[in-house]
This record gives sequence, structure tokens and C-alpha cells, in this order.
Amino acid sequence: MAPMLNGRTHWSVLVLCVLLAGGAGFFFYQTTQLKSSLVTTAQEADDTESHLTQRLAEAVETIQKRDGQLSELENELEETKEDLRDAERTIEEFEEEYRTTINAVKDLNKLSQIDEELLQQYSRVYFLNENYIPERLTQIDEKWVDATKSDEYFLAQAWPFLEDLLEDAERDDIDLRVLSAYRSFDEQAQLKGQYLQTYGEGANTFSADQGYSEHQLGTAVDFTIPALAGQLAGFGDTEAYQWLLDNAYKHGFILSYPKDNAFYVYEPWHWRFVGEDLARDLNRDGRNFYEVPQRELNEYRLELFD
Repeated sequence: MAPMLNGRTHWSVLVLCVLLAGGAGFFFYQTTQLKSSLVTTAQEADDTESHLTQRLAEAVETIQKRDGQLSELENELEETKEDLRDAERTIEEFEEEYRTTINAVKDLNKLSQIDEELLQQYSRVYFLNENYIPERLTQIDEKWVDATKSDEYFLAQAWPFLEDLLEDAERDDIDLRVLSAYRSFDEQAQLKGQYLQTYGEGANTFSADQGYSEHQLGTAVDFTIPALAGQLAGFGDTEAYQWLLDNAYKHGFILSYPKDNAFYVYEPWHWRFVGEDLARDLNRDGRNFYEVPQRELNEYRLELFD
């Protein structure tokens, strides 16, 4: 029995060896195939990496080029913006020059329509032509004219200011009346002649010769009150005079001949329209119209009726 067992064992071992050899061969084959596959995969990975590296390098180069182009565009854009700002500044300067020119033309046109005589200093020294007549006169409403007078006239452009003054006084219960306003060259001559006959040479202290009177401008007015019955004497002691001192400048009127002036006796009734701006400044600075240089007065002519 023993030899038979040994024979079987021998065949079993032989079969086992064959199986083991086959398994080892298969394992070796699979391992070889796997190694080959790994090598191939590694090679493909290397190729892919190389390709991607090249593509990345190309992309980086492209981006750098784009960055360079973008930087150039940004510089060009900034230069364009600066050019635009320069152009805008040039346009603004041109517009400012245009506005200045237009305003200058408007001012010149406006000045051409404002009588240059209206702020001249006419009193004894400066002569107003005998042919001078204000451009346009308007009749003062009779309610404002003293009962002893009629048909008084005032410069049309200045009348609204005088009317406002009279209405303002009325609201303050001040009964102001106009005793005299515009007087022509001939009327002034006639009036001066009457004064000379009555007062002799003394008339020269309070009455201007023809051509030297502010009344010929149409912007001067002599005020009174009904209680004085057509007279001027005593007006300086009235409440109406004090009201004028406090308020006339607001309407563009100034007292032409205050106390101690160099031309005529003190005339509290005689007021002249010079425009609100000039009247306000004279009142603020405590100056008299005839103390101001003529060139300084001329600067107010443009706003005379504003």
C-alpha cells in the first residue's frame, strides 16, 4: 500500500508544481504587462506634462503680451483723459471770455442808455449845457405835489424811486410834498433873476445860476410839508427832514448841500437821486457827494437805476 501512496503523492506534487509554475508565469506575465502599462502611462504623463507646460508657457507669454497691451491702452486712455481735461479747460476759458465779452458789451450798451450827466457834480464849478434836456420826463402825481404848485416833472427812469420814497414816508405818517423838481435852463435863469431882485447878491448863497443847477438834470427835488404852506424855511426842523436823513438813501437819494458844504448854504429840503448803491455807500461812509472824486462817482453809473 505504501508505494501506491507515494506514487499519488508524487503526482499530486507534480500537479501542484505545474499549477504553481503556471500561476507564477501568469503572475510574471501580469506583472510584466502592468509594468509596461505603467511605463506607457508614465510616458504619456510626461508627454502631457510637457505639453501642458508648453501651453502654460504660451499662456503666460500671451498674458504678458496682453498686460503690456493693456498697460499701453491704459497710458493712452490716461493721455486721452488729460487731453480731454485740457480741452474742457480751454472750453471753460473760452466760455468765460465769451461771457466776459458779452457782459462787457451788455454793460457798454447799458451805459450808452444812461445819461452820463446824471452823476456829474454840477454846482458853481461844473456847467451844464443850456441846451441840455433830460431824455424823458414824467409828471409827478399831483397827490405828491405841494398845493401851491402844479405840473412838476421828474426824470422818468428815476421816478419809481421817488414814488417809493414818498409812499414809504406816507406809511410812516410823514406827509412829504414836492415843492420843486425839474427846472429847465430858462426856468432856472428866471428863478435866479427873481431871487436877485429880492435878495440881491445874497441870492448867490442859496440859488444856482442857470446851467449849474441840479434841477436841470431832472433828478433833484425840493421837499416841503403842507404845514409850511409852500415855503422851504423851517423844513430842517421838521420830522419829515429827520425821516429823510434816516431813510432817503434807501431809495437812492442824498442831501446835496448839508451843513458846511463848499457850494451853497445848508439846504435841508434839496435832495438828489444818485442811485441806491451810491447813496447807500455815501451814507455808510459819512461822505458828501461833492467830496467824492468824479472818477469814483462814474463807477456807479452802470447800476444807477438797478
